[in-house]
Amino acid sequence: MRFILIFCSIVFTTAGFGQQGTLIDATSNCKKGEYVIMEVRMQLEDEFQTIEGNEAANLSRIAVFTGENKDNELLSKGFSGYNQVVQYLNQLENIGFVLDQTYSIKGNSLLITHYVFRKQKR
Repeated sequence: MRFILIFCSIVFTTAGFGQQGTLIDATSNCKKGEYVIMEVRMQLEDEFQTIEGNEAANLSRIAVFTGENKDNELLSKGFSGYNQVVQYLNQLENIGFVLDQTYSIKGNSLLITHYVFRKQKR
């Protein structure tokens, strides 16, 4: 019984991490002029852990939305710190996106920040 529980927990953990994609995969079909939204979602208690982050599988995540992601929008589950967010912002700029707008949404337990990018000519 113990073996079955351990095996199931490993399978579910691996399946959860297998859903994470890369920024290039998520934005590869974007054309000039199209918009992309990068969402950084943190639980409010993670708001004070921006340097070291919290990699636990909670509601915190980083995702990128293009309108046609086909299940590769999730970049990071958990929150590993704002250094990771800066890396994604720099990657978007390097592959031809320009930051258009930023806005935050604060709920009871979540802080969501949307970074709206527009694809520019390379």
